[in-house]
Amino acid sequence: MKAINIVAAAAAISLVFGGAAVAEGMKKGDGMSKSQAKKMMKPPFGSKEDIAFAKAMWEKLHAKGFDALQNNLYVGGPPHGKVREVIEGVIDGQLVISKTNYGGKGVSIEAVKKDPKAFLKAVTIMVKRPGFDPDDKDWFWAKYKPDGTIFTNDKGMKLVGKVAKGMPVGCISCHASASGSDFVFSHNKTVNANVTWIGDKSAMSSFADLMK
Repeated sequence: MKAINIVAAAAAISLVFGGAAVAEGMKKGDGMSKSQAKKMMKPPFGSKEDIAFAKAMWEKLHAKGFDALQNNLYVGGPPHGKVREVIEGVIDGQLVISKTNYGGKGVSIEAVKKDPKAFLKAVTIMVKRPGFDPDDKDWFWAKYKPDGTIFTNDKGMKLVGKVAKGMPVGCISCHASASGSDFVFSHNKTVNANVTWIGDKSAMSSFADLMK
């Protein structure tokens, strides 16, 4: 019994001092630092960098002529507008796909053509940024209100960047289901959308690389 008690006492002492040593080590910077822990807890989208890029891209969309053109309107289902248009082109060497979403009471292709502002609900974009998110084809995602304000979800997070990465619903999980390998429905043979191209596609020697 004495031997057992000695072993138990030794184990207790080791546990106490071992725990103290771990705590002291963390104070001195051993193991995971507070900044590392905080970084690991950061959500995969809605960062300051994502917001800054999205705001700059909004201005460039207008400067490059990506405004809603009503050239190739088509009818689709949720989560995008019932009536929409896909506009595609290149900005700063990056492939950009913009979807203009229309909805509301009385929305139809004819109604949108007559008064697009009355039905415009959102603009969503995909930007191919090499190295941004290799797991998900390097797409940057953003959702804007008609005035360019970035949408915020019910948890207060801005919908820009790797939106809903790792979640069962959202931009990435939805587009991952697109046939092919580029996460883009409008590049599929069966899609009912005609794409409005901005700029001269024939002049792009690197277009094939952008599509990877």
